[in-house]
Amino acid sequence: MADPAYFPPPHSSRIGISDVEQLEAQTRSLRSVDYQHGGGACRDAVVVRIYWAQQLLAAEASDSVRARLLSAVADLHNLAGWTSFDSGQIGAAYHHFDRALDFARHDEELTTNIVYRRGRVHLHHGAPGDALAYFQRGAFAPLASSIMYVNEAWAYARQARSVEALRALGRAQDSFASADRAHVPDWARFHDETDLAAMAGTIHTELGDTRSAIPALLTAISAFGPDMARSGTFCLISLASCHFLDGDLDEGQAVGRRAVCAAEELRSERVWDRMRPMLQAAATRGVVLR
Repeated sequence: MADPAYFPPPHSSRIGISDVEQLEAQTRSLRSVDYQHGGGACRDAVVVRIYWAQQLLAAEASDSVRARLLSAVADLHNLAGWTSFDSGQIGAAYHHFDRALDFARHDEELTTNIVYRRGRVHLHHGAPGDALAYFQRGAFAPLASSIMYVNEAWAYARQARSVEALRALGRAQDSFASADRAHVPDWARFHDETDLAAMAGTIHTELGDTRSAIPALLTAISAFGPDMARSGTFCLISLASCHFLDGDLDEGQAVGRRAVCAAEELRSERVWDRMRPMLQAAATRGVVLR
């Protein structure tokens, strides 16, 4: 993998498709670092990369190259917003998501993805109603619709609205089943069968339905590899929470310790935010995890 912090200047005042492809490749590499190590491991490199993207925008290009460049720059800001969010820098996250939306006006699918990520910031910070306004924006492509529906389900679950949550989850699963997964943009590749299982487990955990949550979470945990370490850690946190809710303290302690160890290998403030309720659940039951 190329060094994500490295970027060459444009060769001339006019750029071609190869310049855009290089920017896309760098964003792809940085996104992989985010998934595996957390936003704190790559956020600075993403932000530095924006400097070269600005140089590309100032150069001449054909209409087709410029359209693809605008999407590439939008996705780079999209990643900057996501890694800022994961690093606990919420003001910076909103700034980059706003910039991403500006550049992605011509790209409906990418716009949907950016809107979803903005909604996730609200959901994470205790505003599920505000998050719903983003998730209910809608999407044309089935895969994007699945992403929106499953996050809508999570927001409903946070509000203890189980009927709406399960209905939205069902819609997410139906949309996913009809999606063309042979041609998936890089920013949507995370949403696969494993992610859908993880989200189902998370939603059922929020609803207190441990009988449905635990099998889904175990399926996701067994399928997530080291390249999706953060997602796997989130599932461990939810699974430990389920065991504590069920009164299975030994299993809760074992899984909870796995979650803590996994979190310590990541540079993600968001993981520790999600960890705190589980740690509190353990502490109230006299279980020591750290």
